[in-house]
Amino acid sequence: MSAGLAARIADFAFRFQWNDLSEGRKNKVKWFLADYIGSTLAGSTLPEAASGYVLAQPGAVKLPGDVKVNGMGGLTAESAAVAMGTVGALLQIHDGFGGGGNHPCSSIVSAVWASRGNRPLSDLFLPLAVGYETACRIAKCSHPAQTLAGAAPTSTTGAIGATAAVGKLLKIDRKTLSDAISIAAFTVPVAAMRGLTEHGSVVPIHGGLAARTALEAVRLAEAGLAAGDNILEGGKDSGLLQLLHGDASALAPETWRGEMLDGVYFKPLPACRHAQPAVEAVLDIFSKGLLDYKKIRAVRILTYPMALMFGQPPRESHELYDRLMSMPWAIASCLVHGGFGFDNVTAPARDPRVEGLYPKISSSASPEFEQEYPKRFITQVEIEMQDGTMRKGECRMEYGMPSEAGPYSPRGTTTPPLDEEGMRRKFLDLACRRVSREEAESMLSQIFEAETVA
Repeated sequence: MSAGLAARIADFAFRFQWNDLSEGRKNKVKWFLADYIGSTLAGSTLPEAASGYVLAQPGAVKLPGDVKVNGMGGLTAESAAVAMGTVGALLQIHDGFGGGGNHPCSSIVSAVWASRGNRPLSDLFLPLAVGYETACRIAKCSHPAQTLAGAAPTSTTGAIGATAAVGKLLKIDRKTLSDAISIAAFTVPVAAMRGLTEHGSVVPIHGGLAARTALEAVRLAEAGLAAGDNILEGGKDSGLLQLLHGDASALAPETWRGEMLDGVYFKPLPACRHAQPAVEAVLDIFSKGLLDYKKIRAVRILTYPMALMFGQPPRESHELYDRLMSMPWAIASCLVHGGFGFDNVTAPARDPRVEGLYPKISSSASPEFEQEYPKRFITQVEIEMQDGTMRKGECRMEYGMPSEAGPYSPRGTTTPPLDEEGMRRKFLDLACRRVSREEAESMLSQIFEAETVA
């Protein structure tokens, strides 16, 4: 009988070495770590960061920048995994995988960071590569069917990838890692997409819960517990992949070489990926000249059906996640402020100027754009002014197009795709909202000037 999928993924984790990666992929892995650290530091300055600490217990693990929320310093490893996974996701500016619709960082970086101990940052690189490759392979084999079936792939795939990453970091034996992956598949948190489309304020925690699942799966396996050999792929009974509408036959860990890392992108704007194309279309309009939002008669959006799931204005309270997942809010905020960035997020949540535009915004789906999804996220915005003139903009964001090195953000946007210098600017902009410029520069140096990887 052939080995189960969990055992084969464990074999991949043991086989895979840092030098198996190209120089471009090595550099990208370092940005996985740096970018999420920056997102965590910036997220920690928001009042909503307290949500990541609701389940926290005191311990020895410190988050990046020694962030303290609610008077709590160090955390248990499990608490740190939840907190970092939540805080780093608050701004919706963390990385994502174009071929799977998941955000690998919130679960994998958080789990590895929480398990780091006194290890240098360079020790985290290879485990991150293993975790990202694993999670993204599973996400790809179930995309977009998993999302369309109602499950958010960040938590389901993240728990498996994070377990592989933590096992690699801790250097547990093959059998234990195989059991840990199976346990993670058995206990994986399945986050309902409905929570995302309803913009629930608890949603940013789901990557952290996946990170905690990984830590707990490793601990259970180290204690000698097991969940079975075929939990992932199933057999006579359905396994996790069937539940997620995934294709187990598409997974061949024996052949994995880090190719999925190419499809991971970094976000230049703090918003849901399905709101970004609409914002970019407005920015396209701005590139031809600013307009007076007070003279707008109507804003018409033509997009792909998935984006319409995020087409409602925020609820009355305008909670942070509710705003960032709302296409109408993102468009209205962009129109009022003449651009879109971190300052849109930190502006007062309730703004009569922004809310006054909601009734003027309508959206509909295009069959043509639907055919391009998920390879391209296409959105057109047409603005009718009170004098009858029309302003039109378009975004054809190549969300699913892989890139081994730069550019690091999706092509086809008005916002220039992030190159190496752009990634550096993004990190410093985010990190310096919590720490000094000197400390932020030091963090980058520790990551990018590391000579060796364990």
